[in-house]
Amino acid sequence: MHLDLNIKPIMSSRLQFYHDNIIELCNELISIPTVNPPGVNYERITFVLVEILRDLDFDVFEYRVPRYEFSRHGLSKESEDRINIVAVKRFGNDGKRVHIHTHYDVVPPGSGWCRDPFKPVIENGKLYGRGASDMKCAIAASIYTVRIVEELAEKLKLDLHGEVLISITPDEETGGLTGAGYLAEKGIIQGIDYTIMPEPTSLTYVWHAHKGCLWYKIKIRGRQAHATLPHLGVNAFEKMVQLATRFIEYRKIVEQRTSRFEAYPVEGNRASIAIGGMCSCCDAVNIVPGEAWFTIDRRVLPEENIDEVENEIRAIVDEFRKQNPSIDVELENLLRIEPSYIDPNHELVKLIQKSVREALGLDVKSVLCPGFLNIRYFIKAGMPAIAWGPGDLEQAHAPNEYIELEKLFKWMKALIAFLIYALKGN
Repeated sequence: MHLDLNIKPIMSSRLQFYHDNIIELCNELISIPTVNPPGVNYERITFVLVEILRDLDFDVFEYRVPRYEFSRHGLSKESEDRINIVAVKRFGNDGKRVHIHTHYDVVPPGSGWCRDPFKPVIENGKLYGRGASDMKCAIAASIYTVRIVEELAEKLKLDLHGEVLISITPDEETGGLTGAGYLAEKGIIQGIDYTIMPEPTSLTYVWHAHKGCLWYKIKIRGRQAHATLPHLGVNAFEKMVQLATRFIEYRKIVEQRTSRFEAYPVEGNRASIAIGGMCSCCDAVNIVPGEAWFTIDRRVLPEENIDEVENEIRAIVDEFRKQNPSIDVELENLLRIEPSYIDPNHELVKLIQKSVREALGLDVKSVLCPGFLNIRYFIKAGMPAIAWGPGDLEQAHAPNEYIELEKLFKWMKALIAFLIYALKGN
């Protein structure tokens, strides 16, 4: 099946009709600083989203994570409410169930900005602001895309069947447990045929897979002493450096491992370990430090067994502990995320590739994401999921973040084609 020739001009007309509304919503969402951590202004942004969704005739549902579950998710009693929105458009009986999964939280702005990160501006076809690329503009685009598909179906009498759900969630930037994780765990999102997460994949890449992740904090306890009497102490800093050096040697082994999947960005198909992303020691010059710690971040390929990777890390620590009986070494796991993927030739991937080719004349590559993604929650629950969006990964989390508006509207065209294909079912 190919896109009906009548669809393209009307699709372009409706995109032009809603152009200013889409930009206005992008600006409004970016201007709300939903910075995470710690996770603020969630109530404010969800109020805006619920209002616009209802104005566009979506069925809208709100799901708040019960506060008694906050501690389980590492949140304090003072944390703001964690609010999930699920908006639904139904197209006749039966048919496919398509889910567009988004998140409204953004990372802190950081330094290096030439403008206020929460006062969006458009310059040379680029919309600037924190969350422009990851992924507030994609939220606005998703909402209006589904609205346009509804209008096309009515105007052209397209025989569409099924439903489209848009989930708009918190806390993706800190692991997604209260967002995508909560929706999947509680069965709020279930029985979905296709899930698309509009992460910044530069339009022409689909992330069908992502790496796993192991974060550890390694703490060394020696014996503190006065700096003039170092022989009375056991220098925890020196021991930390010695142990970190062993992980540097381990890195040589790790980086020889590559995935069978191509990656975007290109070098992202290697296993990796980052050492010392965080570290600390004592706070005085004239002390032999009695305690020191550092972190490691080990990224795990889909082909690797995460249990075996954990054993490799423990073995390095255990051997060092045995060789240094005068110190105590504590290995604390901070994060454990397994690799996740669907087949690169899955029908969901193929349908996106077809949609982009038909709507834009572009080819789409199915590749590995070097980070980890919320799609893992849905894949684990038996629902095929990928990430594909209009932003650029180089802009995500960067100062002066922007999205190219031309690319945003191209992505909408391709998503319209995808939804029509999926809901027509042939």
